[in-house]
Amino acid sequence: MKEENSRGQEHQIEYLQMIQGTIDRMSTTSAIFKGFCATLITGISAISFIDINKWILVLAVSPVLCFLIMDVYYLQLEKRFRTLYDQVRTGKHSIDFDLTPPKAKCKMDLLCCFKSPSIYLFYCPAFLIVSVLIFAKFKGGI
Repeated sequence: MKEENSRGQEHQIEYLQMIQGTIDRMSTTSAIFKGFCATLITGISAISFIDINKWILVLAVSPVLCFLIMDVYYLQLEKRFRTLYDQVRTGKHSIDFDLTPPKAKCKMDLLCCFKSPSIYLFYCPAFLIVSVLIFAKFKGGI
């Protein structure tokens, strides 16, 4: 009986490690998106001071928006895997080594990801910086 219990705990630990590895990859991907976005904003800032068509700056906002959307998607997925991790940890999910996270409870889960500090504290200032640069370029201030 002890051996079966010990083996069950070993399987649970292996399963939790698999889920944790996936969560780690999601958070790393999110950090990479933010790094690329910061690089892009720096580039936009640099080219705004040279003689360039102002519509190019408007077009440069689209990759920042794409990074925002991908970052929110990965955060939502990460939250779903955290739910799976918690269910396995508490014994509410069987140890079947399936890495399919539970479905999001509702569409509000996506909205909750937009409200996450890791999203709005990075992307709101990013859009503000780009917006100010574009506005200044259109008004002839740059």
